[in-house]
Amino acid sequence: MNLILAVRKWFLNTTIRKKLLLSFIVSSSIMCFVVIYIIFIFSTVVNSVAIAYRSNAKLDEYSIRLSEMEASLEQYIKLGSFDSIDSYYRLKGKIEGETASIFATKPQKNEIILREYSLTKLVESFIYYADAAVAARRANNIGVSDMWYTKAGRGYKLINANILELSNLYFQRNIREYKKALENLRSVSFFCILIVILMALLDLLFVYMLVNNITQPLEKISNVANKLADREFDIPLLPSNTNDEVGNICRAFNGMIISIREYIDTIWEKAEKENELRKKEMEMASLYKDAQLKALQSQINPHFLFNTLNTGAQLAMLEDADKTSYFITQVADFFRHNIQQNSIDTTLENELSLIDNYVYIMKMRFGSKLNFEKTIECTSLNQRIPTMVLQPIVENCIRHGLKNIEKGGIVRLNVSENNDIIEIKVTDNGSGVPPEIREQLLSEKGEVITNKEKSATSEHGVGLYNVISRLRLFYSDISVFDILQNEGGGACFVLKLPKTK
Repeated sequence: MNLILAVRKWFLNTTIRKKLLLSFIVSSSIMCFVVIYIIFIFSTVVNSVAIAYRSNAKLDEYSIRLSEMEASLEQYIKLGSFDSIDSYYRLKGKIEGETASIFATKPQKNEIILREYSLTKLVESFIYYADAAVAARRANNIGVSDMWYTKAGRGYKLINANILELSNLYFQRNIREYKKALENLRSVSFFCILIVILMALLDLLFVYMLVNNITQPLEKISNVANKLADREFDIPLLPSNTNDEVGNICRAFNGMIISIREYIDTIWEKAEKENELRKKEMEMASLYKDAQLKALQSQINPHFLFNTLNTGAQLAMLEDADKTSYFITQVADFFRHNIQQNSIDTTLENELSLIDNYVYIMKMRFGSKLNFEKTIECTSLNQRIPTMVLQPIVENCIRHGLKNIEKGGIVRLNVSENNDIIEIKVTDNGSGVPPEIREQLLSEKGEVITNKEKSATSEHGVGLYNVISRLRLFYSDISVFDILQNEGGGACFVLKLPKTK
């Protein structure tokens, strides 16, 4: 009971940081202990299994070394080489040492030990016959050497049979040990799961107590805050009997309530003044919009300009100024096309017709500086494409690509089709597109940084960036537009438009 009271007193007088830190340390320590214990148990089981099967591995190594010794003996008996006799004695020493360390030297009732003792005696007999054969071979007594070698060979066969039987006995014993270890592992796993669940429940209980100790005062603060939001200022002050951060918040909140009660009138006065200022700002914004509207209304009406151009064309025709009449007609058609294009797409034929109007107007302006060549190798002129995508490209070639050419500027437009793709190339023999501008225009983000492109966009209404963005959105393909270097100099704008059904 005293311990519980002491813990409660500690919780009331300790900061939340220390409480959270203690919770983390306790839970982490418990989980670390459980993990270390589980690792230790699993390591013990794995080591026991490894030790159980180590006998088979040693027996395999022993069998290999014995076969190498027999092969050295055979080579010496038949060939009499010094390398083989050196190998024989080296392997013989290892076999004798391993036999004494691995196998039992005294018989017992245990089947495995009895088999090991039998194998030890067979190995001793094999070594005895082998030494006798080697000694006879050294004395050049071939007949005696062959006799002892034959006996050694029989002993070697018996040794291999005994090794095989002993390996099976080892294997059966290891299987039994493995089954025991597996049962122990299952028991340990079940025990570890119980420990983890128990520790998790205890940790959850501890965290719940800690969170409850923190959140209960915060709920009271939240309720008081909601009442203050509802303009209920006649409320009791919060209890602040703890010395942690929540208690400090409660005391600060109480001070805030008192301050609100004292200065509520001042706050309302400031709010009314701010509302008056906002009303004045809204009135000024409304007046500014009216001024903008009047300025827009004072501009030339596009339809009035179109009708005026048609009237000028008719006057020029009456005065027999055919060239001037045709020029004004082309300008009117170009302007009419821009007025009527309210939809997002049009036909390829309409776009090419617009290019003819625009190029005629530009040739009248630039004269011999501009030569335009158009090649149409496409029969799918009724395909839908985004409106106003070719004119800005041709305009860019004329206004920017040929700006440094005094005479002989060439702009070529080629339209071809290949399977399901309509390829449009617009080339010029001008200065080309700088690499940094090309990279900015073709970037996936589509960011245009240079002032040059920004001014072009604002000047022509629809710039290259606008064209590229609309093409990518229309076809959902980032590779639909590309900018290449023309073979004869200048830029080459390539549009690969998928055919629409």
